[in-house]
Amino acid sequence: MSREADTGRVTYDRFVEFERLVNGYPSVGRRINPKPIGYAAFALTLFVYSMNMCGATVPLLTSPALAMGLALFYGGLIQLIAGVYELRSGNNFHALVFCSYAGFWFGLGSLYVQGSFAFSGQVADPTVNNYSFGIFFLGWTIFTLAVLIASIRTNISAILFFFFLLLTYILFTAHYYLNIHNDLRRAAGAFGIVTAVIGWYKAFAHLLVKGENAYFNLPLIDISRRRGDAAGPNAVETRVAK
Repeated sequence: MSREADTGRVTYDRFVEFERLVNGYPSVGRRINPKPIGYAAFALTLFVYSMNMCGATVPLLTSPALAMGLALFYGGLIQLIAGVYELRSGNNFHALVFCSYAGFWFGLGSLYVQGSFAFSGQVADPTVNNYSFGIFFLGWTIFTLAVLIASIRTNISAILFFFFLLLTYILFTAHYYLNIHNDLRRAAGAFGIVTAVIGWYKAFAHLLVKGENAYFNLPLIDISRRRGDAAGPNAVETRVAK
């Protein structure tokens, strides 16, 4: 019995030593960073949608239906995958942002799918239909306001992104509640394009690392004051960067 116990002890000690040696080697490759994918997916989808809505290079009242392919498969599906990876890594802020706005694009895209969904076609009265779209955008306006408040202690680029996104949603909401107001539609599309540009900036700011995959960094201008900053450079970071 004593001999079996000694053998088990030796086996355990060898396993512990093996685990220590494995953990001592640097991991291969970089840590997965889904932020560039998440912001890029949202930005490109919003850009194409806003170009159609504001009448840039197309007639003003052109349907944004051609942007709905991006809404379902890039702004929706790809951004959802990025959000799931953020959730897995413990970054609740970006998990909430990416998964939620993926749901926005899925929801908006489904309204234009003929046959299987086509929810918007079930209302005969165009005024009621416009008010229904207004309610849809109003809900996302309220949500974006909450996200903007949550982003205040992150970085300047995040604050600008959600601020302009909030303005975009406000204008789209007013556009539909005023029963298709062309000037508000143009303004909403214009602000959407600005928001998309900021989103692209954030995507590549999270992607580019000076000395690793780029010759320069794009500053996010971090303004967060995390717990432990005052304790010096050896303080342990307790929150996930946003």
